[in-house]
Amino acid sequence: MPTKTFNNLTERKRNKIIEASLKEFSLNKYNSASINNIVKNAGVSKGSMYQYFDNKKDLYLYLLEVASDKKLNYISENVNTSKLKMFELIKEIHLIGAKFDLTNPKYSMLIINALNETTNEELNNINKKLKEKSDKFFDQYIVEGQNKNLIRDDLNHKLISFLISRLSIVLIDYVAEKYDFTYLDLIKKGENKLPLPEKELEDILEQFISVFLEGFKV
Repeated sequence: MPTKTFNNLTERKRNKIIEASLKEFSLNKYNSASINNIVKNAGVSKGSMYQYFDNKKDLYLYLLEVASDKKLNYISENVNTSKLKMFELIKEIHLIGAKFDLTNPKYSMLIINALNETTNEELNNINKKLKEKSDKFFDQYIVEGQNKNLIRDDLNHKLISFLISRLSIVLIDYVAEKYDFTYLDLIKKGENKLPLPEKELEDILEQFISVFLEGFKV
């Protein structure tokens, strides 16, 4: 976590350091990311950087926490749980989450890179921790649905949450393949907007949710 020295910086300087770090870690895997590039783009000295964070890993884990919290908070703040039926709610959560991913490519690519860090011992199974955080987020809505008799209570809520959470992680891969773009493209172009019509994104999510409602039956 950042030191008190970092927290005492002006908001503008903190944001510049975070932005430079986000870009470096989103464009590169952890081992390839360079602190030298970060300090150069942030306009700070390398010595100062180590006054703000203990090491590269400390900075990386802080950014991941910022990125994952921003996404989950964005979803929570923009979804209306009181007016939607359960499966409408799940669709809405995915739609809002997808909008966040596609309009915040640096955060999204950082998380994707971390999810793919499966053999890096230094990061202590960070991919597993991120997935469990996503599972837990969905689980609160599934439990609420079961308590309100909107979802079968004979199903294990953790299993349902696991399935929805993990499918949501790969769903955006389908969108990227279908519309021929990558997060790296969006980052390099500096784009922070949906690379496809919102209606088409909604249609994809409608089909995704319908599988949970009716399965594959004709």
